[in-house]
Order: sequence, then structure tokens, then C-alpha cells
Amino acid sequence: MSFEKPAVVIDSGSFNIKAGFACDNHPVSMFRTLVGRPNFLKGGYGREYYDVYIGDEAAAEVMDLEVNHPVVRGNIENWDNMEMIWHHLFYRELKVAPEDRAVILACGATSTMEEKIKCCEIFFETLNCPALCIQSQPVLSMYGSGTTTGICVDIGYDTTDIVPIFEGGMVKYAHLQTGIAGFQISKYLKKTLEERDLLKNNLSLEVIEDIKKQYLYATTNCAMSINKKIYKLPSGEEIDVSNETFMGAEFIFQPDLLDDNGKKCVSLHDAVITATLKCDAELRLELYNAIVTCGGMATVPGINERLQMEIQDNIKKSVTILTSTEPYAVAWLGGATFAGLSDAKSLWIQKKQFEDYGEKIIKNKFM
Repeated sequence: MSFEKPAVVIDSGSFNIKAGFACDNHPVSMFRTLVGRPNFLKGGYGREYYDVYIGDEAAAEVMDLEVNHPVVRGNIENWDNMEMIWHHLFYRELKVAPEDRAVILACGATSTMEEKIKCCEIFFETLNCPALCIQSQPVLSMYGSGTTTGICVDIGYDTTDIVPIFEGGMVKYAHLQTGIAGFQISKYLKKTLEERDLLKNNLSLEVIEDIKKQYLYATTNCAMSINKKIYKLPSGEEIDVSNETFMGAEFIFQPDLLDDNGKKCVSLHDAVITATLKCDAELRLELYNAIVTCGGMATVPGINERLQMEIQDNIKKSVTILTSTEPYAVAWLGGATFAGLSDAKSLWIQKKQFEDYGEKIIKNKFM
């Protein structure tokens, strides 16, 4: 399906939302999936005028705001706030009118049909988009890596999804979640630094996320000495985070080390192997030859090498991990690629079709 103007590609993640135009090779806008309102209102919205903070503005004022994450574990839970974020995205970030642009929307691996129907209602009835295509993030991540068959290993902020993909379709019965993601690691960092009384008055989500982003690393040799890591707090004080940054990534491969209130978690490599074994035997070799790592936590140095080593040690066969310099944007890039495929034209819904057929066409297109 051809459009007069490049389609808008939106990947609404639990931590960040990525958006841009299908003609580009990188998202134009990326900001926190966050909405904040003044906490002095205490939920009494609508009684007086107040400012609503969206994205990074909300993150910067988090101590003075009542914040909400509309996307939780890949699913949209607060539709009013999500609609505000999309509106902000078009008019303030991309600076385009939604009625002029077709949209490709990346949804979570566990997204329900009800969620897809609600997305269509907002994009067609509220934003007046001319056409919409909804595809799962794991499928688009495979397109973004140049293949249509493999295993998507999406290590996000609050969920890690292992999803086998066969010829552009999810093998849903083989989908697994490990129970360990960026949120659990952030929680561990915060807890240990608080116990050591290192954060003091500088405790904030941004400090924790900055430590995680800058210093976390995975190693292929757990017996090696821990690399010394020093972090400079906003106050100027320097703290030693060597042990925390080593253990943070180690939990992904040894979840038993993490005390998370008895929650049962699975190591990343075990989840990949189990998901593969759930698929047909003749498909497994092809899956192992295209393991795609993506999501914010996939940026951790050494994580791909460690994952490859652990899988190969267990199955006694070589595997191939398709890496990217920007794994957090792989699903978005896949959406941009998908928008240009002539074979994908049958998967778009036009506004006129939605008005004529409603939920029926959504179920036919986006099952």
C-alpha cells in the first residue's frame, strides 16, 4: 500500500516510546512513556487547572508529581494517559498532523485483541489517521534484523520475552517470559545502595537508571575479578558501584541469586533453549541460527557473548546471535522496513474499512 507521505512508525515500550518516519533509518523522537500530574491534587483531577507533564519532563519532576506508566509489561493499562502521549508525540515531537499520516504501531508480545481494537478506535476516531497497521514487537524486531524466522529475545524494562518467529508469524505456544528484566535490576541497585547508605539525598530513578546504563556489564568468566566502577553522584560525591554493576547483569543468567520475594525466574539461556524445544524439531536449527536480541537491556556490554556461550555450552552446537548497535530501536526499525514491503499491503486497515466493518476487520487483519 503506497501513501502520499511516509508512514509514522511508533513503538510504545514500557520505559521509552520510539517514533519516527518510515523513510528514516532511526527514530526521530524517543522519550519516557510517562505521564505526571501535580501530586498535591491527590487524584482530584478536573476541579482546578493543572499542568500535565509528559515523557522526559515528567521524569525530571518526578519528586513533585504523581506519575503513571501507561504501558506495563508490554500492555497498555491506562488508555487516557496513552492517548495523551500519542497526541503529544504527533503535535509536539514529530510536528505532523495524524490525519495526514498512516501509522504502524508496534504492540507487545502479549497484546490482546481487545487492546488492538482500542488502539484502532483511538487512531481512527480520535486522531483520525487514514490507515493503521498493528504488528507485534518481536515480529518487527525480526524484520529489523533482516530475517523473518528466528528467536526474538526482547530484554525490556519490566518484561523479558522469548518468542520464536516463523516466516513473520509468532509461534505463540512457545512464548516464554523469564521474570527478570530491567526493573528487577533497578530495584536491586536501589536496595543495595540504600543499604550501604550511598545514595542519601540523591536517591532518584534517574540516578539508578544512569548507573545501570553506563556501568552494567556481563562477563563470560564469572571467576574473573570484578571491574572497579566509580560513579559520580549529582552532588559530586563518588561512590563505588563495582559489585552492583557486576551482579546486576549476572542475575539475568543466574536468577537464583536474586531474592525477589520467592518469585520463580528462569535464566535467559534456559528460556531460549526451552522456547526452541517447544517448536518442531526441523525448525530448531533455523531458529538457533537467528537469535535476535533487542530491548533496552540488550545494550549491556557482553550480554550477547555471554548468551551465546551459555546456549552453546548447553546444546553443544554453535548458534548465531544477530546483534545491532542500537538494540533498543530494532523493533522500530523493523516497522520502518515493514512499511515499505509490498507484500504487507493486505495487513493495513484503512479508516473507511474500519468505519464499514468495525471490530470484524480488526480481528481478520490482526489475529
